[in-house]
Amino acid sequence: MPKVSVIMPNYNHAAYLPERLESILGQDFSDFEVILLDDHSSDNSTDILEKYASDKRVSHFIRNESNSGSTFIQWEKGLSVARGEYIWIAESDDIAAPRFLSEAVEVLDRDKDTGVVFSSSVWIDENGTEIHRPGHESGDRRWSGSELVRSEFLNGPLIYNASSAVFRKNRVAGVDFGTLRTFRYTGDWMFWVQVAAGTRVIRLDRRLNFFRRHAGNVSFKSEREGLLFTEGFRVIRYIYAHYPVPFAVRRKTALRWARKIGNAEIPAGLPPEVRLYHRLFRIFT
Repeated sequence: MPKVSVIMPNYNHAAYLPERLESILGQDFSDFEVILLDDHSSDNSTDILEKYASDKRVSHFIRNESNSGSTFIQWEKGLSVARGEYIWIAESDDIAAPRFLSEAVEVLDRDKDTGVVFSSSVWIDENGTEIHRPGHESGDRRWSGSELVRSEFLNGPLIYNASSAVFRKNRVAGVDFGTLRTFRYTGDWMFWVQVAAGTRVIRLDRRLNFFRRHAGNVSFKSEREGLLFTEGFRVIRYIYAHYPVPFAVRRKTALRWARKIGNAEIPAGLPPEVRLYHRLFRIFT
């Protein structure tokens, strides 16, 4: 049985697939299987994936006959066939440093109380050029999952890019994929809340993940279409319903999100700004 199952879901990322797949297969840690998923791409993704499917480390190549419409359906499908003790969801447009897996696995093997380990990231553009190194990711950190849920996860998805994380497969037992499928853009935030709760989470201050930022990014779309707010509030309400969060923290969270809304360009078709404020503050009353 492989130590790690690498799940690579893809939809129309043909331009990035060769570099992405080479960064997976070029890891200096070798005990892994690769599960390739294609969600009925309309570009030449499947031609590229076919060339890699013959690699002995590729255990599955699953092509959808129609588009599922949900990243999380693909995640669940990959997890259902994964045999590894650890899971890496390697998004198809990102890149990993060769030692990404070995460093993550070393932490998980050494610390049995840790369920999730993720690395700091470098942001790159469509051409692979570095554009940003998030300053808030400086320093090794470790948190209890419950601490994270009551603090960092109220501000947004601490693990904003799945490619940066490796986690124990048994952590997905508590994930409600039925609920995740109702999210269009911010279901990963809910996913990490449910995976992290009840375990330890470690961030490595090593820039081992290269997060590609381009117009097709889900995170860009969520910001542009306002779903960061409308779906994000659902995650916050879930946290309040399932975990004790002091009133002072709730108030601070309300003010922080109100400030974000005030600074945002609210797209047409969404509730006007005053209703968004009202909806936000109702969470805390």
